[in-house]
Amino acid sequence: MMYKLRSIVEPRTRREAIRFVVAYTSVAAIFSVSFAILSIHTIGSGPDAFIRAAIIIPLILAPPMSWIVANTMLRYEAMRQELARVVCIDPLSGVLNRRGLQQFAELGFAAGARLSAIIFDVDRFKSINDTYGHAAGDAVIAQLARIIAASGNSGNFAVGRLGGDELAAFFTMLSLEETMIRAESMRQAIEDAVLIHDGRRIMVTASIGVAAAEPEDADLNPILKRADQALYAAKSAGRNRVRAAA
Repeated sequence: MMYKLRSIVEPRTRREAIRFVVAYTSVAAIFSVSFAILSIHTIGSGPDAFIRAAIIIPLILAPPMSWIVANTMLRYEAMRQELARVVCIDPLSGVLNRRGLQQFAELGFAAGARLSAIIFDVDRFKSINDTYGHAAGDAVIAQLARIIAASGNSGNFAVGRLGGDELAAFFTMLSLEETMIRAESMRQAIEDAVLIHDGRRIMVTASIGVAAAEPEDADLNPILKRADQALYAAKSAGRNRVRAAA
């Protein structure tokens, strides 16, 4: 009921905008006819030019005026959605930022989904920056984000940048073992990829930590903490490998 009322008062789609126009045109018609009937009874004669104008003018003006209002509301809604999207997107990598990942996780928890996380850290990233320049380092982060995003291929999946050279992937329908399989596939895809920057070939690998939600986890933080610990275990074991949280 509240949705139907909101769609008439504040349209957010083209279909709702059409309903808006129809609703307000109908209201204008009702008021026009009511006014005409009241005028006839008051004047005591048939409709004259004034009464006809009272009926016709609102009916002519209501559709275009309400359509202008509806279109204005649609533009406002489009800007609102774009702003909400931009606020959650990391401009360097083009994937979600930490805020966007947090929102994805919150939706997953609210739906009672089984959440798992993969954290990626570029191996020897400082050496890449020192050898090829910071622009190359930025290109590496962007390419890794694309590789991870392409490897997910699921509506129950989100990829984002936590900060620096750390990226993350969240799943809402996988067990820890299934997430480990995805993580190993992503690690291999990163290792196999070749980045050409300014005519120079850059080989990249990543260390990866994996964790899944425990029954006592109320939010994302403990999952990320365990995934981060697994990530450092992967680095300590020699880099370019996947480790799961203990």
